[in-house]
Amino acid sequence: MNKRTILVGSLAFSILFGKAQKPKNKAFKVRETEVELLYNHYIQDGDNSAVTGGEGTERLIVYGPSFGLKKTFGKNGINFQLGADIISSASTDNIDRVQSSASRLDARSYTNLGYSRYFEKSKSSISIGLSGSIESDYFSFGKYLGWTKTSKSDMQTYSAELQVFNDDLRWGRLDDGFLSEPQFLIYPVELRFQEWYDEYKRDSYNLNLGFTQVLDQRNTIGIFTALSLQKGLLATPFHRIFFTDNTRAVEQLPDQRQKLAISLKWNTFTSGGVILRNKIAGYTDDFGILGLTIDNETAIKLSPKWTLLPSARYYIQQGSKYFAAKGEHDANETYYTSDYDLSSINSLTIGMGWRHWPAVRKNRGLHSFSIQYFYYSRSNGLRAHTLATSFNFLKKKALKEKRPKRRNKN
Repeated sequence: MNKRTILVGSLAFSILFGKAQKPKNKAFKVRETEVELLYNHYIQDGDNSAVTGGEGTERLIVYGPSFGLKKTFGKNGINFQLGADIISSASTDNIDRVQSSASRLDARSYTNLGYSRYFEKSKSSISIGLSGSIESDYFSFGKYLGWTKTSKSDMQTYSAELQVFNDDLRWGRLDDGFLSEPQFLIYPVELRFQEWYDEYKRDSYNLNLGFTQVLDQRNTIGIFTALSLQKGLLATPFHRIFFTDNTRAVEQLPDQRQKLAISLKWNTFTSGGVILRNKIAGYTDDFGILGLTIDNETAIKLSPKWTLLPSARYYIQQGSKYFAAKGEHDANETYYTSDYDLSSINSLTIGMGWRHWPAVRKNRGLHSFSIQYFYYSRSNGLRAHTLATSFNFLKKKALKEKRPKRRNKN
């Protein structure tokens, strides 16, 4: 699971929204602190593990606690996130074919820190930030720069964001202790007689562009594009390949990949307190993959304190030209993978949850909490369950601006 989280848009939007709700008395500012405690529990199972060449268990359990902090003061905002994924994987245990080996249990820690500044005169904001993620066979360092602007009429919003990730796929950082020196790429145990790659780094460059238009009080539409360029080691070193002649190798993919995604969004507020968030998105890359997503998230307001959160997502994908099932690759091919994430598949995700706003002291304490469940089903037999909980604490404080002291005239 790769859950790099960049908290840019939500913070920028909250600042813009806060300005719109700001009291006319400019002698006061609102200082807001938001703390969010989250826990995600993820379980999956299937029979197409790429570690064992496209066949074998994909049993995986992830325990994922995280902590988030957002703080706004005047026109400035900061956000911070710290989290961990404790991963128990039966499939990665088969890298060494030794039951209860070190690869069976792994941990990933991640963090990000961001800053944003709102410019009231131009109705725009900028955001900058850093992110990091580390596990035994992976290290990622990210940077981002974002910009948003709202029109004078508040009916249009433009956004742009540039992200850069620099990854190192060498193993050993958490093997002998925290922050150990990385040692080498880890291959399947029977294929360690040679070095299969002359590269261990991966660089990703992402450009995200967006435009939203408010149609009326109930409807907002938007178009978003995501361009991505990846360079370096794009294959996974411990993914096995079984050829038609019964020989074996590790996964081989090109050292460059270009991606393009375009999505259309439509948010509508219906009578009766129902909010519909609809999205249709297309995806393509030069690995030969084509994808289409249809997504809906609904919020049904049952009362001022309770909201129901059903959701559904359907995805269909044409597989990569480099994919073939176990034992179907020719040893003379240049590139090959048996990772079913790159195969022709379709999937369905359905979810249900609720959010509650308890009665608390004004502008202080537990603001809301939510719980959501998601079921994921993929056409090749992979099944997954996710349980996500969130506790949101909010503190607001009105601060009177310091006025310059008047000098007594003699």
